[in-house]
Amino acid sequence: MPRAWLVVSLPLAVAGGLASASIYATSPAFTDRTTVGTLDLPSMGVGTIAWQGRSEEDMARIAGVAAAAKARGLDFFDTAERYGASPLSLIPATLAGIGLPIDKSYLGGDGETNLATWAGRGSKVATKFTPTPTRRQASDVVDAARASRDRLGVQSIDLYQLHMPDIIQPLKPFGIVDAKDEIYWDGLAECYKLGLVKNVGVSNYGPTMLERSQEHLARRGVPLASNQIAFNLICRRDGNIATLEKGRALGVKTLAYYPLAMGLLTGKLVSSNLRGAVLAKKISPQRAADLCRYLDGGSGGTAGEISSGGIRPVLAALTEVAAARSKTPAQVALNWILCKGALPIVGASSLTQIEDNVDSLGWRLSEQEVSMLDVAADALSFDFKGCGFQTTDSKFVGYGFERWTLH
Repeated sequence: MPRAWLVVSLPLAVAGGLASASIYATSPAFTDRTTVGTLDLPSMGVGTIAWQGRSEEDMARIAGVAAAAKARGLDFFDTAERYGASPLSLIPATLAGIGLPIDKSYLGGDGETNLATWAGRGSKVATKFTPTPTRRQASDVVDAARASRDRLGVQSIDLYQLHMPDIIQPLKPFGIVDAKDEIYWDGLAECYKLGLVKNVGVSNYGPTMLERSQEHLARRGVPLASNQIAFNLICRRDGNIATLEKGRALGVKTLAYYPLAMGLLTGKLVSSNLRGAVLAKKISPQRAADLCRYLDGGSGGTAGEISSGGIRPVLAALTEVAAARSKTPAQVALNWILCKGALPIVGASSLTQIEDNVDSLGWRLSEQEVSMLDVAADALSFDFKGCGFQTTDSKFVGYGFERWTLH
């Protein structure tokens, strides 16, 4: 159906200088909305984990992408106090947690500070608290929220989330586990009651932890707004669907990270191009190898055992639906998440990606199309586990990977 767009021209910062780009002032993101706690949001968020301004050129480019997103109505941004930091920086926190005299000063990244500049006023921002062995009291959550609020330049954080369960347990090999999840839930409640945050959420919680955390917060008179998990068309086993359904039953919104499986569901990744990207030093060999295994099959790395042909059956189904809809495979993959009732958190590093993401909104797949995609995904003998150091079920914390399960 043809759409009448009101077009305005905005200066966008791009690599190499400033360019003028046409941005639609009328966008489905303004009308395709959802509710997360008290927040009225577009049905899609913008993930910022890759927004790392290493140069003035990068800073200008990302500022332009943020401006384009806001102009199109994508004004919900997801970040974390750890974004922009090296995984190795968690080593001092771990050593301090077992009693060694290590500096306990802030070990986060610059994601929040940069986002305050890039997103500016009028945006809705979600950020996250990172559990570490040094953070042992509810007051640590409160202190971290105050610091995040200051870096973001806001009076109150729109959505404050726990980044993961308290999985960083360096003494676990010796039979010593000191899980502080309930302490962190108390910290979220204190943040909420002090007005530091407007809504609270969790991340990487399965059905059991989700229900426990909601009940714990409810006893303090605090509603649980959201749970952020890895979720996409090829990441739906291992408790993902069960977690989504539990969230729906509890009234907790599911936010979906890795909605395009690190680009695998765009239909644009080709093994030969990935190998060329390695030679050009645009991607790490480990990440490229994992992506190639998902595409073609094979074993090893983060991907594990992938049957011959990889995700080709799913890509074929996506391509078929996309052609019938005059959409891209990525748009269909994102819309599938919307049809499941989750809110995708989508990364974007260019104006083209913003445009592509926005056009996932304002329509929905039919039940028959969703079923066709489900059947293709169910036929796979494996699940998407991430690539390299970025995984769907663990965090690299300096001394190794610590894992969680969605149960």
